[in-house]
Amino acid sequence: MKKAGFFIKQLIKMFSQAVLLPLCYNIYRHKETDKSLVIFADAHHHEMPYSMKLLSEKFIENGYNVAELFSDYGHDGAFTTLKNMLRFEKLYAKAGFVVICDYFLPVSAARKKPETVVVQLWHACGIFKRFAYEAEDDIPSYYKGRVIKNYDLVTVSSPACVPVYSRAMQLPDGIVRPLGVSRTDIYFDENYIAKCKEKLYRLYPDARGKKLAVWAPTFRGNAALPYLEGKEDVLKLRGLLGEDWYLLIRLHPHFHDKEISCEIPTEELLPTADLLISDYSTVIFEYSLFEKPLVLFAPDYDTYGSRRGFYIDYKALPGRIVTDKNELAAAVKEEYENFDREKMRRFKREYMSGCDGQATRRIYDTIMAESKKHIS
Repeated sequence: MKKAGFFIKQLIKMFSQAVLLPLCYNIYRHKETDKSLVIFADAHHHEMPYSMKLLSEKFIENGYNVAELFSDYGHDGAFTTLKNMLRFEKLYAKAGFVVICDYFLPVSAARKKPETVVVQLWHACGIFKRFAYEAEDDIPSYYKGRVIKNYDLVTVSSPACVPVYSRAMQLPDGIVRPLGVSRTDIYFDENYIAKCKEKLYRLYPDARGKKLAVWAPTFRGNAALPYLEGKEDVLKLRGLLGEDWYLLIRLHPHFHDKEISCEIPTEELLPTADLLISDYSTVIFEYSLFEKPLVLFAPDYDTYGSRRGFYIDYKALPGRIVTDKNELAAAVKEEYENFDREKMRRFKREYMSGCDGQATRRIYDTIMAESKKHIS
């Protein structure tokens, strides 16, 4: 039944992309482009994702008019979603810039005006599991229409990521650039890290004086039909680690399980964690910036790896890989005591070299240069 619902949603998306959205865009296409208008848009959040915040502030500092169009298409009703899509197309037809950080169908629906610059910040660092046109869960093979189109710039975390993103998104050379990931700049701010620790101990005072382990898994399936692996095993871990440890769980935004997922966002937990437990999540790439212990808990490794596929050798990743739930507690303690920092540093250099605290400035400067090219 769920798969039937997913298929119906794809049909509705294809119809909207082929007919409704281009029609709306073309109604307003004749309006003069407003080079001071910057749209920040996303289809998975009702407020600005943290991936966008620093670049938004940069545009505002330089006198641009920032319009925020945020919706959660997976949870909003059909009428609300359509209304928000059409509102976007109306503004899109006259905007000088559009910034997104995930799949966003409305930006690809119409043939955009050449003077409008579309920037895809993407929400993930590094290269891990297959995505976009190389993953059936992301873009089904039966889907008709270009899900990824009109991009002028895609920013990634290192040169190693460029060929993979270009191929997976089916983009020509020169669109994907290793300028770094804007949101990682905040991790180089000592004041930010201090505030993260203050918030942690204010909300979870029992964590003070203990080693903090954070479980931050990705979802399985697709965004419309996500599911989780390992939940019960990690819940049992609290009782197995002992009094010296404190465990917090932060689930992927596609899950809304407030009973086990803590209220602190992942980007605020990473600076405070003494050890991260993850699985196939790209969160491990930004976590590598802190050069701290890592455990990869992958009880479904055999099935997940063969179904989804990886761009890099999973068994060569830094950290300790655990596939047997009975070994998880021991692995956490062993990884903390015998952490291979040099292996983590090599991983960071390979996949996060563009993330040095200056990514937002580079991205902004590149956008301005791209805008001048479009005008000429």
